[in-house]
Formats: sequence, C-alpha cells, structure tokens
Amino acid sequence: MPSKKRKTCKVYKSCKNVPCGEMMNRCPPSYCSDGSKNWGLCNMGLTNPLYKKYCKSEAKCQMSRSNKVSTDQVYADELHQKMPYIWRHLGRKTRRKMVALARKPIAELNIPYMKP
Repeated sequence: MPSKKRKTCKVYKSCKNVPCGEMMNRCPPSYCSDGSKNWGLCNMGLTNPLYKKYCKSEAKCQMSRSNKVSTDQVYADELHQKMPYIWRHLGRKTRRKMVALARKPIAELNIPYMKP
C-alpha cells in the first residue's frame, strides 16, 4: 500500500514573503518571474464570497523561517490595470508572438496543469 504524503502547510511572515508557486490564506494573488503565487480558492474569496467556504484554518501550520522577499513580483490587480500601458512598450515582435500564442489551443501550448 503506498504511503500517503501529507502536504505541509506553511504560514509566512507576510504576503510578500510567500515564494512563487506557494499559497497563504488572505493574500491577494500575485505574479512573479517564475510563475504566480497565492492563486487558490480561498484567496479568490477576497473578491467573490462564494469561495470563502474553501478557506481552511492555519492554526496548526508551521511558521516558515524564510525571510526572502522577491523583487520581481506584482499583484494581479495592479498588473491587469497596467497591461494596456505595458503592451505599448513591448517590441513589435514580442506583441506578435503574444497574440500568436493566445490564439493557439491550450493542448498545443503544453500547459499540463490547465485542462482543456
């Protein structure tokens, strides 16, 4: 019988200290150079009350000793507001590649965590 690995939950000092790919309750979703962070059902409850039921207690979680704050992170709301302005400063070839990628189906983009 295979052993079940328990997923350890960690609590970080602040929302900025959460590393890329991880999640902590009550933190707004963010983007960073390695991907994204704090994109969970509980964090979606900050804007939509239907998701509040997915929040689990962090009372038994361990405090992370990591104090590193990534310099290349931005909140999702801030990036979405500024995207039209950022788009203008991208090179013509970069914009063309982004549009071409957006037109492709998800299966062709080879993103394993997104189900078509």
